[in-house]
Amino acid sequence: MLSTDPRTRAFLALAAICIIWGTTYTAIKFAVHDFPPFLLVGIRQTIAGMLLMGWAFASGKTHVPNRAYVWKQALTGIATITGGNGFITWAMQFVSSGLSAVIGSLTPVFVLAINWLWRGPERINGYMVAGVLLGFSGLGIIFSDGWKDFANPVYAWGIAGCFGSCFTWSLGTVMSKRFNSKDVSPIMNAGLQITAGGIGGFVLSALFDKTHTIQNHTASWLAVLYLGVIGSALAFTLYMYVLKHLSATVASLYTYINPVVAILLGWLLLGEHLSWLEGVGMGLTILGVWLANRGNG
Repeated sequence: MLSTDPRTRAFLALAAICIIWGTTYTAIKFAVHDFPPFLLVGIRQTIAGMLLMGWAFASGKTHVPNRAYVWKQALTGIATITGGNGFITWAMQFVSSGLSAVIGSLTPVFVLAINWLWRGPERINGYMVAGVLLGFSGLGIIFSDGWKDFANPVYAWGIAGCFGSCFTWSLGTVMSKRFNSKDVSPIMNAGLQITAGGIGGFVLSALFDKTHTIQNHTASWLAVLYLGVIGSALAFTLYMYVLKHLSATVASLYTYINPVVAILLGWLLLGEHLSWLEGVGMGLTILGVWLANRGNG
């Protein structure tokens, strides 16, 4: 029977996020073959936002405190979705998956730094700092081949996009933790943020996409559907629930767990090679996640 303890359910939701968002990179790779990157963000996120807002209205979970709350949610969505999701979608055209994984794993470090600079009620302690740094070290070992790509000038703009995505997503995560009211449904919070982020994607598309032509292939549209319904609507609602019950730093640790899950599944199910160095890196990453979670109390 599923536990009714909110923290336990939050950790189960975080585990689901690790699996779902671990698959979206592949789906994005399929979709950007036929969709301009920022237009893809606009279409994907607007579909997700409309689904969530419809769900919220159908279930009666439409309470929001006031208009100022809606604006805060919109700004948060622009940071998280337009910036975080938009920049990484654009950057995936130019960088290797190993390099994007190395940069993406900086998310908990950025969250920790933003929390420290933007002093607020969320407690940061030595366990959390040590866990975040240890986890990043472990992923640095796992993706050691990706470090050399930093010196490749071909990847310069992609690297900038990955860092932009990492920072804006981290900022949006902290904003969600600060701004989300516990009296408002995670469905409504996710719907407000994703809808605003999708609109922001259309604005960036008008400004920066080199073309607005869509190549209609079944695989790409299926990827967009998966990204919208599962990768955004479902996973982002789960993320709002996680942020409601766990710290922003612990919530962002999915960026550490995703690669470990992918590597272990490749080893167990696909017979892919697992080196001792990757094993050490995964051990350090898991230890780092455990330490950060212990610091969360």
